[in-house]
Amino acid sequence: MGDLHRSVFLKELKDTFPDLISEINAQYGLLHLEISVLADYARRAIAAGAKKDVVSCFKLTEKYYRDGNDQLRNAIGVSFVEHLDLGNAQWAWDLLGPVLKSIYLQLADAGMAKPLPYLR
Repeated sequence: MGDLHRSVFLKELKDTFPDLISEINAQYGLLHLEISVLADYARRAIAAGAKKDVVSCFKLTEKYYRDGNDQLRNAIGVSFVEHLDLGNAQWAWDLLGPVLKSIYLQLADAGMAKPLPYLR
């Protein structure tokens, strides 16, 4: 377990994605909802082929999953990784860090994330 926590994550999230600040602030201080805002942004970036934005999302979530406390790790797994839409975006899968790839595959094996056709 790491020592990074919600307030450190939110500061970096807001610094990295200032356009999301008002939407994040509207989530009643609930970590899973705040991370869902980032997940929605990542899904839109993947759909648009916005590689730079996807990389930024993945780097941030990889860092905080790897070094975050239990609450952050759970929220990133459940509210970010589980909801990534990577089925038609192998390029995005290739950008995902090793820790989050492992989590995604575990979720897919458990039926909680969509299996990826290009990994068969």
